[in-house]
Amino acid sequence: MEEVIDQIGEENIVQVVTDNGTQYKLAGQVLMERRPQIFWTPCAAYCIDLILMNIGKIRRVQHTMEIAQRITRYIYSHTWVLSLMRKYAGGEILRPGVTRFAMNYIALDILIEKKGALRQLFVSPEWQKSRYAQAGTEGRRMEDLVSRQSFWQRTNAIVKAIKPLYEVLRAVDSERYPQMGFLYHMMEKAKAQIMEADVAHAQEYIDIIERRWGAQMGRKLHLAGKR
Repeated sequence: MEEVIDQIGEENIVQVVTDNGTQYKLAGQVLMERRPQIFWTPCAAYCIDLILMNIGKIRRVQHTMEIAQRITRYIYSHTWVLSLMRKYAGGEILRPGVTRFAMNYIALDILIEKKGALRQLFVSPEWQKSRYAQAGTEGRRMEDLVSRQSFWQRTNAIVKAIKPLYEVLRAVDSERYPQMGFLYHMMEKAKAQIMEADVAHAQEYIDIIERRWGAQMGRKLHLAGKR
């Protein structure tokens, strides 16, 4: 980093942004000690991704995501079932995400979107007559999971609560809104939306956000940009 700074000129640099890994954090701290006028800060997008990772470890969320992954994995592991799903859903139920942990949110969001189609698939004549729907098979277990209203209720609640964070991540990753003040405003708005989306579990999400965000993004330079 110092080689690059010397090439550009120390007087031309205010901020250095890197990955949030331990080695980068240590290097950033050493850099600020040697060059006090330069601020090192971690990546905001990666910070939000870590927030999503921590939320994904909440037992209720983790269990729901495991069921969703199980359903998706089953469908994509069987060519005939995949073809039938595409017929009823009119497309895919997998889509690439901005980041690794954002993909979990996207997967749940797509399942909610395709809920009606998936239910139609598992009650369709084609499915019921197939060998996949026989009693005791994995296919019959998938049919049972998709028919459970409790699964869809939990999935819907999680998607509504996580969506505001995902929108912040998209804005940060797109680089359309680089101003730090705007980013802090979006995060405060996201926390308010989470409180409205899932009153029963909102504080659990907020605690994770404040712990991660405060530790990594509560820098003097960020706070100056917030004003």
